[in-house]
Amino acid sequence: MIETETAPPATQTDARWSSPPLFGLLEIQFGAAVGFLQVAVPYWLAKDGMPLADIGVLSGTAFSPHAWKLLWVPLIDLGPWRRIWYGVSTLLTALLLLACALLPEPSRHLGVYTLLLTLLQAAATTAHAALNGLMATTTRLEDKGRAGGWQMAGNVGSTSLIGALAIWLASQFSRQVTGIVLATLVLASGVGIFWVIEHKGEKVENAAPVLHIAWARVKSIVVDLFRTAFSRDGLVMLVLCLMPVSCGALTNLFSAMAGAYDAPENVVELVNGLGSGVAGALGSLLGGWISDRMNRKLNYALMGGATGLCALAMAAAPMTSTTYIWGALAYSFVNGAGFAAFAGMVLEMVSSGVAVTTKYTLFVAASNFAISYVTALDGNASHFWRGGGARASIEFDGVITFAGILGMALLFLIFLRRKPQPAAA
Repeated sequence: MIETETAPPATQTDARWSSPPLFGLLEIQFGAAVGFLQVAVPYWLAKDGMPLADIGVLSGTAFSPHAWKLLWVPLIDLGPWRRIWYGVSTLLTALLLLACALLPEPSRHLGVYTLLLTLLQAAATTAHAALNGLMATTTRLEDKGRAGGWQMAGNVGSTSLIGALAIWLASQFSRQVTGIVLATLVLASGVGIFWVIEHKGEKVENAAPVLHIAWARVKSIVVDLFRTAFSRDGLVMLVLCLMPVSCGALTNLFSAMAGAYDAPENVVELVNGLGSGVAGALGSLLGGWISDRMNRKLNYALMGGATGLCALAMAAAPMTSTTYIWGALAYSFVNGAGFAAFAGMVLEMVSSGVAVTTKYTLFVAASNFAISYVTALDGNASHFWRGGGARASIEFDGVITFAGILGMALLFLIFLRRKPQPAAA
């Protein structure tokens, strides 16, 4: 018996559709894992004396599963079990957070520490991929922008808040207590998965052996993926995702730059915690709202431009604690809007077919690869760009962002002169 995956018919009641705010709650597990690596880990390693360039390499390595998760994510599309994938991966995320926090003197065990952080990101991004598939198939078409906005609000909001919470808990208690608290938050937020109704579609009787049924499902996933990815729109989207248009890579390094701006620990906690969390969440909600009201690719480019302007303005300002505060907050706000614009843009393209999770993951993986390489480049720019230091890293981020937007404009001029055909489902 095969279950074909289709969207629920229009006659179904609204109870069959998932509420967009629910995806903000379910994204907390992802934000906890990313915030731990993005905010807390760089701050602790910088205090231990590790150079910014080395921190950038470690961060880029540990974040790499967000790019190569495409190797296993197609398994999520094999059956109507996305909720199970989410639940198991969320449990692993909680356990790995605890393991990272319990490792003594991580700066002296960088190999083990990097491995644990990488596995943590692999577990979190698998749950994230399953949630993306649920978001694409259980929300209404007219709510795709809002759903993406709420998910990104939960993403960037919890990333900043939980990252700063980790710093505060470690300073007040210990890193072991930090791991226990973060693991508990992850498990508690994951309970919301029981309120998502996974649509199984129509059941089609088939007397073929189980292996033949599974093989037929695999073939349908591959066909759906390739028809989308190798359509003109799909190829343009892939190249667009690989460009440094709205990566927000500096959010991975801001906590490590605090010393260059003479920002005290309480400022670092506030800016990279409550401040950036609220700013990023508000930016995500705004970006999602705009995505439902204008061309989503244009919105993505505009948010990328705003991100680049924030970086250049911060680089031009004095190296003071005040600059650190407004620069990081403004960057976080537009970064949240850019992430929401990206989510709405991709959801619009992948919401139908049997390979929904795989297709969404393909584009997200390409985008995360861009975030990883821009993070590493931003960190190393402190050595090779215009005098070096934190200012050089920030300025370089702005320059490479506008280079990506220029590449995006050229891409549209070359490939989108004619009205694009919709991607095959």
